[in-house]
Amino acid sequence: MFVVWKGNKVIVVLIVLVVAQLALVGFAIARNLPAKNSALIDFTVVIDAGHGGIDGGVVGADGVKESDLNLDYANCLGQIFERAGFNVVYTRKTSNGLYGLPTKGFKQRDMQERKRIIDDAKPNIMLSVHMNKFAAAYRSGPQVFYQQGSDDGAALAQSLQRVFNDVTGVQREALAGDYFVCRETSCPSVIVECGFLSNPEECAALQTPEHRNKICQDVFNGVMLYLYGG
Repeated sequence: MFVVWKGNKVIVVLIVLVVAQLALVGFAIARNLPAKNSALIDFTVVIDAGHGGIDGGVVGADGVKESDLNLDYANCLGQIFERAGFNVVYTRKTSNGLYGLPTKGFKQRDMQERKRIIDDAKPNIMLSVHMNKFAAAYRSGPQVFYQQGSDDGAALAQSLQRVFNDVTGVQREALAGDYFVCRETSCPSVIVECGFLSNPEECAALQTPEHRNKICQDVFNGVMLYLYGG
């Protein structure tokens, strides 16, 4: 990928993404790689919509549930990758959780089922979609997290955060921590916190199709930067 630098900012040139996609298609054809689910290229992205069912995650000031927004964003993000020719696997496609009955231990069962789906997919990368919350209502903007000790996870997270920083003008770092959904996967994996439901203005924006589409496109561009940015 050709990347144009302006100060400390990186501008992802969208036309180059098309060239990059064609390169991946050519790579797959040249090696007779099988396509999965009619995907154009042999590259699988797992998209994990966090929470679900009785686990609604954080709640916005207007009562919107994180789990519902996570699902909307995951579906939108998946469609962008599918249109670009990637094979996409979703951990959940409905508002339900993955735990079966809502009995004791449901959260552990939910996380184990996510792990099973990810393991079965044998993905190249995994993106877990979430919304954030902070005690101070002024905090806003997307931030990316990865499993501590994972160099590949760090590289993916930093590419995503670089694009977010360039778009928002807010300079943040991708942060390491201990996260089950990242720790228990063998591929580069990140948690993408798309924004803060604790910020009333951002909470309202996060519920609009325009903002959702923009964030999801930024995530896609960040993945392209990870794959082709060198």
